Amino acid sequence: MCYYVLMIKEEIKILLSVDEHALEENQISSRMMTNLDEFILQSSVSESSITAEVFNIYKKFVSMKQNAPEGMKNELFLAMRNYIKERTSVGAYLDALFMYRFLLVKSKISTASYHEIAEILTNLGQYELGLEFIKLYERVETNKPLRILTMANFYNLHMKDYRTAIKYYEQYLKIDETKSVVYTIVASLYAKEYGELSLKDQIYYFEKAYKLKPKDRLILHGLAFGYEKYGDRSKANRFYQELLEVDPTATDYYNYGAFLISCGEFELGHKYFTKRFETGDINLKYPLENDIERKWDFKSDISSKTLLVHYEQGFGDTFMYCRFVPLLKGIAKKVVFVVQDEVYDLIKGSKFLTGIKLVSSKEDLSKVKYDVHMALLDTPFVLKTRPNTIPTPEGYLKVSTAKVKEYGKLYIKPTKKIRVGVAYQGDKSANYNGRDIDFTRFNRIFSLEGFEFYSLTKDVVESDKVVALGDTFKDFTDTACAIKNMDIVISTDNVILNLAGALGVKSYALFNKHPNFRWYQLNGENVGWYRSVMAIQAEENNCWTTVFSELINILCEYRNR
Repeated sequence: MCYYVLMIKEEIKILLSVDEHALEENQISSRMMTNLDEFILQSSVSESSITAEVFNIYKKFVSMKQNAPEGMKNELFLAMRNYIKERTSVGAYLDALFMYRFLLVKSKISTASYHEIAEILTNLGQYELGLEFIKLYERVETNKPLRILTMANFYNLHMKDYRTAIKYYEQYLKIDETKSVVYTIVASLYAKEYGELSLKDQIYYFEKAYKLKPKDRLILHGLAFGYEKYGDRSKANRFYQELLEVDPTATDYYNYGAFLISCGEFELGHKYFTKRFETGDINLKYPLENDIERKWDFKSDISSKTLLVHYEQGFGDTFMYCRFVPLLKGIAKKVVFVVQDEVYDLIKGSKFLTGIKLVSSKEDLSKVKYDVHMALLDTPFVLKTRPNTIPTPEGYLKVSTAKVKEYGKLYIKPTKKIRVGVAYQGDKSANYNGRDIDFTRFNRIFSLEGFEFYSLTKDVVESDKVVALGDTFKDFTDTACAIKNMDIVISTDNVILNLAGALGVKSYALFNKHPNFRWYQLNGENVGWYRSVMAIQAEENNCWTTVFSELINILCEYRNR
């Protein structure tokens, strides 16, 4: 440590020793002052140390006696308080704390100052000392509503202790029921701290806020989302509609569109879903944003034009929506379909795109001739699709019998057991929040007799009861061959599920309580999009016990046929 820094630290130590104790009226204990001084000294040698300006102010006035005339002190102290506010506003918290230390030993500070010091300390990472000052504030503040609200805000904003903050806010609401913002904060804190376990509480407080401020966007958004997760679609729909009446954003339309699709309201849902590219979400970028002038507006007559359809998002989306592309031949004179290179061979080999030019993503699109373009996931909207008009739900992707047999000879065990392919997670780079299941949960089914289990993911599988096939997949044609060698596929919501469904292989889809919006049908014999896929859904979020119990029953019934 350099000599200059040590010298500054020593000078600060001398300044602090002039008045070691706070004024008695300030009710600061000797231990609190000692801890405060130790922190100031420790921080004086850090990179964000006390500035020379503040150090010189302290040094200039440190000789002032604690019992100096009031007239002399008042003007100085007022200037210092204003200076503290200025330094705090620019994030110079150590400067502000050093000035507050001066006031603690020289003057009677206001009740609010204890709260301000507590905030400064927490901003500097001194949470324990900050708590001591806020508790001192709580003891001396006589304005009950102000005291409770200040405590609530402190625990919420500075301590991030949401449970304690909720208790204080709820105390405040017993005194004052007129603040919609407080009800909104409490609802949001319940969501942060307790998640979906607190949906009733969230809705209760948002409803209270709604009565006071029925046009507030945040409140309407909270009620729409809350009721959607709670399973009350009627009320969710009501509040989504009210939200769209209050200066709606593209995100509002997109969210409502996704909700409607999840309800099976395809036409209006997919109309609003087209707004996704206007939301600013980095995961929802238009695939041809560098050629936006040729984007089809979905209104113009393109019967004499060439339409380019471009994939978007993941491989699973391509498998799910590629079935719509052949129907576009009735709208455009010619259709060009761009797909990821990894799925190109499989889709081309499936031969369901008769009369459509298939292009791999590795090709130079500047050399491809087209007049207008669109994104793949907008095809249901363009075709006015309804749940009962989803094309070819019985399976449309194909892989040659010869390739399936060849793959089976190389990698599938010759056995009379029932072959079951398992996929428990999707691409880690994708947004798979809430979709994946811990591999160890599958141990319950791996112990069943009469089955041979195969992993269909790329990840390492640490189980001697499972044959890992991931390393054998050079492309999705190999993956399709593996799936076609299975009697049953069990998968979470990922690309394997969509591929199995598109191949028409009997599958069981394991869904969390709140699945991706496109899965509008999770009851009955199939999921709507694929007749070969049956859903098993968790009753509570991330509660998979009953899901696997049902799955075991299904497998046992299948074995005993």
